[in-house]
Amino acid sequence: MAATVLTAMSLLACESGGRSPTAPVGPVTTRGVTFSPAAPGDAAVALRGTASGSALEIEVYATGVDDLYGLGFELRFPADLLRYESHDRGVFPSLEATEAAAGRLLVGATHLGPVAGLSGGGAIVFVRFTAIANGNGRFGFGGEEAFDSFGDRLALNWHGGTVSIDL
Repeated sequence: MAATVLTAMSLLACESGGRSPTAPVGPVTTRGVTFSPAAPGDAAVALRGTASGSALEIEVYATGVDDLYGLGFELRFPADLLRYESHDRGVFPSLEATEAAAGRLLVGATHLGPVAGLSGGGAIVFVRFTAIANGNGRFGFGGEEAFDSFGDRLALNWHGGTVSIDL
């Protein structure tokens, strides 16, 4: 009797290809938000992102800078794919950010008083978004200005990134 049951189970396994009936077939796709930053070079402001489900947090950060006292820029994002939620400051003691129009966040950050500016690197602002639609889009900068503690302009490279959303 036991031999008959084992033989029947073996035949069923052969007919199904030896797979469990609950095993996935084909490639497994990951759904959600994916952010791909552009690689920054020397003396740059760049982006990096962290995604969880439909939430995306973008960190705007400086790297390779010397005496970065203050800066202003427009962070451009795909408003047809992402909704701006909120922001938090990074290493600069004074930060203002406001959504000027769909897909445009105006940011200004500065040190205060007679102190040296940021050297090396650090976070400028953390910006949180919620994905609202599927698709691909770009993050970029506009109206970029950066100054040292003497009020002189700094030449920085500004690097954006891309986002891919599959909800």
